[in-house]
Amino acid sequence: MNALIILSLTFLLSLLLGAFTIPCVVRLSHELHLYDLPDSRKVHALPIPRLGGVIFLPVATIIIAIVLVLMLRIGITHEFLWSNVTIQHFLAYMAGAMMLYSVGIFDDLHGVSYRVKFCIQIMAAALLCVSGLWIADFSYIFFIEEVPWWIGMPVTVLFVVYLTNAMNLIDGIDGLASGLSIISLSVIAGLNYFASDITWTMIPLAFVGVLLPFFYYNVFGNKNKTFMGDAGSLTLGFTLAFLVLHFWQREPVWNRHIHNIGIIALSTLIIPMFDVVRVFMSRVRDGRNPFLPDKNHIHHKLLRTGMNPKMAMATLLTISVIFVIINYLVASQLSQTLMIVGDVVIFCLMHVVINHFISKKEDGKTQYDRAY
Repeated sequence: MNALIILSLTFLLSLLLGAFTIPCVVRLSHELHLYDLPDSRKVHALPIPRLGGVIFLPVATIIIAIVLVLMLRIGITHEFLWSNVTIQHFLAYMAGAMMLYSVGIFDDLHGVSYRVKFCIQIMAAALLCVSGLWIADFSYIFFIEEVPWWIGMPVTVLFVVYLTNAMNLIDGIDGLASGLSIISLSVIAGLNYFASDITWTMIPLAFVGVLLPFFYYNVFGNKNKTFMGDAGSLTLGFTLAFLVLHFWQREPVWNRHIHNIGIIALSTLIIPMFDVVRVFMSRVRDGRNPFLPDKNHIHHKLLRTGMNPKMAMATLLTISVIFVIINYLVASQLSQTLMIVGDVVIFCLMHVVINHFISKKEDGKTQYDRAY
């Protein structure tokens, strides 16, 4: 069977199952009064069901398993489906994802301290390393090529925990975390497809399928509006980290016609990854606990310029796509080190522009208040 048929089936089944289950979860949240209540830090003004993300991992897993079983039963060879994929990597991912999924649900229902969540995230990341999936090749980034396991594994754990929390923290306005995830997963699926890695392409496509109906209900829903909660954001962050790690192995399996493919994959996540560093540094600079929430994330800053939440979301999604396009276009011309430096410079300049519009709006408001 053609690979496109397999991948299309995976995407469509996930899309249909997601569209069917999300309204059910919303109704259950209303019946059990499981709401995300508004407060001074949040954008929404009314209680919103917060369990939309509980369907992400189950739907994606069910669809991937069903499609794989069907393909094997009709005679598709094991080697065709699992080429360049090791079973232990996928099993370690599933175990770690279930750990984060469970703690996410518990946090959505009762609340969990950030220390407990960090411990679970570290254990889930360590499982990936134990399975053999860890950063073993820096591809001459800052003149570093291969790294030994005693450096690569801790760096991998740090990266997975970092990205998992970055996706959790960027989930501050409707459609932002899910929209950024859809962009990233779609690009990663495309990179894997051109490398002829069928299963590595199925995984992100299954998540894209379930995220699209969630995005609709999250952004455009009225009575059926829902948030993803920690069960969704933690699972998405861990999944994205798992998929990106595939491009940083010592013996790469991807299409070598795509230059600097690891940075292209990472560039899909620049907004959440860079923003969490900026926010962390600003909290430390101001003498505040870097792990306590505030309203200094990039989406909060865009709201302070006068944008409404949908406009801020659309702006950040557009910027994310622009970062991907720029990195893809310069991948064959620049080293990965220069690409990273360039991304940092662009991100900093972007904040200079945002700060300018914030100051302009707040100065205008001050002058208005003085006049009246």
